[in-house]
Amino acid sequence: MRSRNTLRRVLAGVVVVASATAAALGGAVAASAHDSLVSSNPASGDSVAVLDEVTLDFSANLLGYDGGNIVIVLGPDGRHYESDCVGLAGPTLTLPVALGEPGDYTVEWRAVSSDGHPVSGAIPFTYTGESRSGGTDASVCASAAGATAAPETTSAAADGGGPSGVTIGLLAGGAVIVLLGVLVVLIVRSRPREE
Repeated sequence: MRSRNTLRRVLAGVVVVASATAAALGGAVAASAHDSLVSSNPASGDSVAVLDEVTLDFSANLLGYDGGNIVIVLGPDGRHYESDCVGLAGPTLTLPVALGEPGDYTVEWRAVSSDGHPVSGAIPFTYTGESRSGGTDASVCASAAGATAAPETTSAAADGGGPSGVTIGLLAGGAVIVLLGVLVVLIVRSRPREE
């Protein structure tokens, strides 16, 4: 009878620890998820004849009202085609543009995710409208001066070189499960055998 009670207590403890581990792993996944770009105008690969404003819609409200969000438009000549600075309203970035010659353009963006980490990307599109003069050698916004470099990645290496929260959570959860298994085996083996 005593061994059955001990086994029940051990199993109850395993259930409690497994539940806590599952909750911790769920938190690790949620904590490591950055906001993502949901849609854009223009979308990647679009051909547009008219474009006065670029819009980028994200999965959550962005941070960075102090200039942390950068959007630039580079033309086929390597010049900038922003006509004003980027605006932020919740999950949406907007950028007024005045495109020049027809050709291949790229929207390069960097946004401050709601978890505080930067996310970035590039959206290529083709302008097929009327030829206009314009473009500048540098962005019209001083804060975007360094934005002409290749977009940053959102990998764990870009966040500091260490493993992601998901990896750490999975390793910790796996270690807890292995320890629990060893504990159950030791308790079951150490109980007196009834004949």
